[in-house]
Amino acid sequence: SNEIGGDGAIPHPCIGLARRMMVPSLDAQSRVMVECVQNHTPHVMCIDEIGRPQEVAAAHTVKQRGVRMIASAHGDLRGLVKNREIRGLIGGLEKVTLGDEAAKEEVRRKGINNETSGISKMKTQRMAAPTFEIIVEVARGKFNEYRIIQDSAKAVDDILDGKQYKAQLRIRDPHKTHVILKLIDC
Repeated sequence: SNEIGGDGAIPHPCIGLARRMMVPSLDAQSRVMVECVQNHTPHVMCIDEIGRPQEVAAAHTVKQRGVRMIASAHGDLRGLVKNREIRGLIGGLEKVTLGDEAAKEEVRRKGINNETSGISKMKTQRMAAPTFEIIVEVARGKFNEYRIIQDSAKAVDDILDGKQYKAQLRIRDPHKTHVILKLIDC
């Protein structure tokens, strides 16, 4: 979409000496991401709006090749876990069948009263490590507030276990030069 580096033949001055690769259409974004890694050996890539499975796969490829990424995806972490199209960014999900002992251990680990809820032998878990270790959530209309999830793998595992996850809430005072930090449960 070229929103990050400026649309048109001349890049926006804010990107300085960084190289910009224009994406001709949304359908070509994943191809351009991989092409960039193969032909330009970047240290860091900024990607606007990962929203399709091909882009998730390309982001995984980029990470596997050692390139750091900054990217956007619409929604919050809980929404990302529910989104089949792009949940690969958080490692993907799979359902597994537990054996008797493993199911009992899962009940003990979660502290569930198995007399009322029974023992489930099915469990949803992450398939792999997340593509992004750190997630920054920015909410619509909250220009001076954002949440930072510093361990996305642990946060996703907590969500799948039905627990709350930890995040830093950062609130910037627009009239002063300081930021308030709070550790919160989400």
